[in-house]
Amino acid sequence: MNNYIITTESGSDLSQEMIERYNVYVIPMHVTLGKESFEDGKLAVEKIFDYYDETGVLPKTSGSTPNDNEKVFKEVFEKYPEAHIIHIGYSAVTTVSFDSAQIAARNFDNIHLVDSKQVSIGAATIVKKTAEYIEDNPRVSPEEIIAFVENIRERTRTIALPEKLDYLKAGGRVSTLAFYTANLLRMTPSIVLEDGYLVASKKYRGSFKRSVKRMANDFFKDFDVDPETILITGAPKLRKKYKEIFTEVLKNHGVHTFQWMRAGAVIASHAGPGAVGITGIAKLK
Repeated sequence: MNNYIITTESGSDLSQEMIERYNVYVIPMHVTLGKESFEDGKLAVEKIFDYYDETGVLPKTSGSTPNDNEKVFKEVFEKYPEAHIIHIGYSAVTTVSFDSAQIAARNFDNIHLVDSKQVSIGAATIVKKTAEYIEDNPRVSPEEIIAFVENIRERTRTIALPEKLDYLKAGGRVSTLAFYTANLLRMTPSIVLEDGYLVASKKYRGSFKRSVKRMANDFFKDFDVDPETILITGAPKLRKKYKEIFTEVLKNHGVHTFQWMRAGAVIASHAGPGAVGITGIAKLK
């Protein structure tokens, strides 16, 4: 029977509770403010927002390096010499992190890598579900675990809604024309994951309160998700009333057990303060 250890990047935004519960090892990504670079997780997200407010310059984010990955892989094998590492990577098309993991893995045996094609709570959902799968199937092979991840990643649905478009505009994800048009018409585009890419999806018109409620309801209307896989997240400065709206919508759709996660520095640098998101895994048809 193999001993499996899951690794992932900090951009997966796992809670400390999940990290400890499933013994996940987290590889840091990075955030740069001006000339200073920080490991993701060691910088308060609010400082990112303060930096943007003061300078008008969007913080830069970067993936984990081969050295970051090698350091964590080495730590795992020193503690668990007979272990197999299952590395569930942050969306490979959005960052160099997965390439870095592949480079570092060449120096070790028994490392198995798979691209989650997700970010933030989408990746966290896959990590959590995979850890539970391993617990329930202790004699499973590495190949079976990878196949499991590849299956559920194709059914993982993630939608986010930024409260303001400033950060998306500054990061080049929204054009200047679209930015001013959206503000003029009071429209907010939702952001979804498609084959690993963050892309604009449905546009909601009206107040953010109204948009949050419609986005959450549309999530359940468009996707037949397993209620036990639901995770929701909010960036710092997400107001209590919007959290309450989410809770109400979830209960209306029969979801009574769910986890609120906190958006980390990497995703918050793109989505901005007050952004909200939801993820879940669609049921097998």
